[in-house]
Amino acid sequence: MNSHEPDRRPTNKPAKEPPVPARDYQDPYVQRILEAAEALFAENGLEAVSMYSIAKRAGIGQGSLYRRFTDKGEICSALLSTSSERFLSRLEEELQATAGSSAPLEDLQNSIERVVDFIDQHAELLQMIKSEFTGKKQLTQFEHPIFRRLNAVMTQRIRRAADDGLLIAVDPQFAATALIAVLSPDLYLYQQKLHSSTKEEISKGVLALFVNGIQRT
Repeated sequence: MNSHEPDRRPTNKPAKEPPVPARDYQDPYVQRILEAAEALFAENGLEAVSMYSIAKRAGIGQGSLYRRFTDKGEICSALLSTSSERFLSRLEEELQATAGSSAPLEDLQNSIERVVDFIDQHAELLQMIKSEFTGKKQLTQFEHPIFRRLNAVMTQRIRRAADDGLLIAVDPQFAATALIAVLSPDLYLYQQKLHSSTKEEISKGVLALFVNGIQRT
């Protein structure tokens, strides 16, 4: 055999299924995975559900599952993609619409209350996304696209109030990052489950720190 001629001997290896983009929502396997995961999360809670159980409920092999989603965090992100995109886009649109507003502190408060509402609805999914993202990539939650976009909005909200002379000396970017840390889903769940805090009580506490607490008297 010519050493430069490719080896065309038959092989017993099965043909590999081509990878499917994790966000190809037209892929029927992706739809089955998301439907199975959503049902299992509702029945058992996020922590009790494994990738194996999702594949089993969806009726597909684990290889097919992992070619589309590498972990539960990615599945949670996909389940939240529509609602989170709508929520963040609305916050960003409101930020643009209120440019030059005469009530930047009120605008900041409204944005914080919207975030608390969103976390209240999706806290466990957000917590799973955060945990999987930080564990897998060894990054902080602040580097996740959701938190980065939220941080950008809150930085602008705080900067507008600071530029109007309404706040004590504070770095808007640092204050926004601290605000995002307090608005994290794990803190929300901790307050809710261990201290029986209501959404209203958590919202009031956050506003006390990041609106009243930094307001110039």
